[in-house]
Amino acid sequence: MYVERVSETRFLTSNYEKADSRLVVLYGQKGVGKTTLIKNFVRDKNYAYYEARACSDREQRFQWACELNAIGANLDRYPEYSDIFNVLYPENDGSAKILVIDEFHHLVKGSDSFIEALLSFVKACPAGKKLFVILISSASGWVENSMISKLGYAALSINGLLKVREMKFDEICRVHELYPRREAIKIYAALGGSPGLWNSFDDRLSAKENMIHNLLNRESRLFEMLSVFMSEELREPAVYNTILAAMARGCNKLNDIYRHTGFSRAKISVYLKNLMELDLVEKVSSYETEGYENTQKGLYRIANPYIRFYFRFIFPNRSLLEQVSAETFYEQVVEDAYPAFVEECYCKVCRESLQQTASFAGEWIGKDGNLDIVAEDTKGILTIAFCSYAKQVVYEDYEWLLFCASKAKIRPGKVILFSENGCDERLAEMERQGAFELHQIL
Repeated sequence: MYVERVSETRFLTSNYEKADSRLVVLYGQKGVGKTTLIKNFVRDKNYAYYEARACSDREQRFQWACELNAIGANLDRYPEYSDIFNVLYPENDGSAKILVIDEFHHLVKGSDSFIEALLSFVKACPAGKKLFVILISSASGWVENSMISKLGYAALSINGLLKVREMKFDEICRVHELYPRREAIKIYAALGGSPGLWNSFDDRLSAKENMIHNLLNRESRLFEMLSVFMSEELREPAVYNTILAAMARGCNKLNDIYRHTGFSRAKISVYLKNLMELDLVEKVSSYETEGYENTQKGLYRIANPYIRFYFRFIFPNRSLLEQVSAETFYEQVVEDAYPAFVEECYCKVCRESLQQTASFAGEWIGKDGNLDIVAEDTKGILTIAFCSYAKQVVYEDYEWLLFCASKAKIRPGKVILFSENGCDERLAEMERQGAFELHQIL
């Protein structure tokens, strides 16, 4: 199912309609819908497409030449990039043309000549011969943190940069409207907002049935896709698997990962950086408050929901999965633990709901406890919130929320309790008196 991306399409159209040649970078994690967006954008236009591989520069040029020779070109076995561009856009072709290079980071990382040849070719296009170059990457962290330094002055030639983000929970629910919201959040916890993953699920099946058929079935496309991804993108999967497994078990600080894995801290730091470049891991940021001394620093979290699901349930139980059916595995390993697994996702969805009216909605991670949500409106008034997906909220939860706020040195203008199972009688009376707001989002 194609998901319309209005703002992203507007960005592409605006650049395409400029009078001069343009080069833009489009990036976002795998499965978020970048390639589908581009395919729909170029379908009625004159374009060429190439997906770069994770290989040497020599092999890259060989693969590209093979693709072009198969459709009538006459390139050498290992052509220069300038020769490839001349074949794609010959001098006697005066029409506006789009050149799409997917996973372009493989080309930039593997060659010092690629970007120079590309920019020279774009700049050499005469007046009236417009070229629109779209560079796509799933290495979001690399684009945001390393691309500029790698490209150097060539980065000044980039006319636009756009991150294609995951869809929010409400957006996913609108697209997959057959799922009740209480079912949808269970899937959202495992897949996030990546349309490519959601399209592998069957709207006619429940969340449990979909997970059994698509996440726990060893012959399913999604199960196989993760193995392929890990082997293609991560050159030492054994090391990455070890670090991700440790994080899934609750080792979220560098020192905790060191103690569990035995790897050196320097090595772990390098591998965490690589995982962050792929948007698989994130460094947790707390809302900045006066309670800085009570804030935990240096925390890492698995950012990709599907990776988190895999390393929480499948990786540590592979032996069992080989011996029993996917349904039995779900009932023995996943079912009882899944509500707690959804809690993290539920907090994210609650933040998304507040972002509609707040200028910022984040979290605060303290040494003694956390604030699930800290939101700030345009007037600087702060809202704090406690989120509970699986259990009823009780008075002690409310007290704990206020305790954490005192540690963060926050005086909230509003207090919200998000709970899908209501609250106890004492809190119900306090809500009637206006002490806080009780919200449900499912």
